[in-house]
Amino acid sequence: MEREPTVGELVVVARNSGDHSQKIGERLVVCRVDDDDSTLQGIPRGMKSANDWIPWADVEPVTFGWDYARRHLPEDVAGILDACDGIQHIALNSAIKEMILESLPDWRQRVEDAVRPACDSPARKPDEDDADYVDDDTF
Repeated sequence: MEREPTVGELVVVARNSGDHSQKIGERLVVCRVDDDDSTLQGIPRGMKSANDWIPWADVEPVTFGWDYARRHLPEDVAGILDACDGIQHIALNSAIKEMILESLPDWRQRVEDAVRPACDSPARKPDEDDADYVDDDTF
């Protein structure tokens, strides 16, 4: 690690310079940092006490980004997420939305119908078999 780790940060043991007994790949939550000799102590997941001091150079910060997620998600899910702008608040990116809208033959009319206020819509005419229809004039 090229920078000073921070307490509470999640790191992974990436190498062993021979100064510690932690296994490569082990994840630790940093609990103490000694900037005099560039070492840290970390608590492994599920444990309550810290391990030996290890050099910063032997750990890397654990990062969770899109590349990591893509490697661990099913291909179809990753493909759908690729079509989105970011993953914090998933929303289809503009180009995909336009392609979907343009593929619908009556999309403009559907949008207009959806936003037209209820008072502007034509009155509903009852069908002969419409048992749910109630004529307002009967009350």
